[in-house]
Amino acid sequence: MNILSIISPLIVVALLGFICTKTKWLAKEQLNALSKFTFSISIPAFLFYQMAKADFSDQVSPQLFAAFYLPVLTCYLIAWLISYFFYQGKKLSTDNTSAKKNSTASAVFALGASYSNNIIVGLPVLIAAMGEQVIGIIFLIVTFHSALLFALTSAIAARAGSKDGSSQFNWLTFTKHTLNNPLIISILSGLAFNLLGITLPNFLQESLALIAKPAIALALFILGASLAFYKVRQELTFISIACFSKLILLPSLVLLTSKYIFNLESLVVTVLVILSACPTGVNAYLIATNHQQHQQTIAGTVVLSTLVSVITIPLWLSFIL
Repeated sequence: MNILSIISPLIVVALLGFICTKTKWLAKEQLNALSKFTFSISIPAFLFYQMAKADFSDQVSPQLFAAFYLPVLTCYLIAWLISYFFYQGKKLSTDNTSAKKNSTASAVFALGASYSNNIIVGLPVLIAAMGEQVIGIIFLIVTFHSALLFALTSAIAARAGSKDGSSQFNWLTFTKHTLNNPLIISILSGLAFNLLGITLPNFLQESLALIAKPAIALALFILGASLAFYKVRQELTFISIACFSKLILLPSLVLLTSKYIFNLESLVVTVLVILSACPTGVNAYLIATNHQQHQQTIAGTVVLSTLVSVITIPLWLSFIL
């Protein structure tokens, strides 16, 4: 299989987005409007349509989730410990407040070192490489990916922010915010239609297909355009650590668990490894901004991991295909 022929069109589309923004041919306001349509309408339509008709036979198993999420949580823990003990911005001290701030910063850093850009990068790469047969597996992973890591990060930050050390994390609020996410809504709705055997009328199926058709291209275009607004400035050591964790360590562990421990079939192994090898998702930066911790580190990680993944993802594909 010619890996370059798979990756090149995706890179060209993302590069076009970067050029359009960098040359100011596309204003930030226009990009925001395009992003709103893409992530609120086109991609949800794509996810719902594909999820509703996906074949999940013989795909759902505890081993599938364990093979992916055990390495994810392992990398999260390793990154948390590295930041907790070595992050100079919030050194560990005898002062309880400093320790709690360090814990929040460490959770944010751990998110950046383990959270994958599965929808914008993983989905188009795997569809191009493996075809639509892998969509069901991808969505099974994506459904819980953001929810798990965002909940874990928010829970740690909430506990660190409480005066007495008890958790202030509100599961009800978190659930409401999660279910307000168009991507999560579309995946869960599509899954419900799939499991209940509900078939949409032809005109609705065709309408969804039309709206969904530009989703992947738009997502890649916006990814490239968004990179023009991020810069790698400071915290290069931590950026490098996060990128290594995200692009090398995590997929290596997923390969170990999926292929050698749980003995999953080769198609599933490929999907899980490539999803884990995706660069850090932009949403990790939004979480960092929300908690006012590691913003420069996560922004730099998003940029650098995305650029380096142009090399590492083809290498992973070549290695496992």
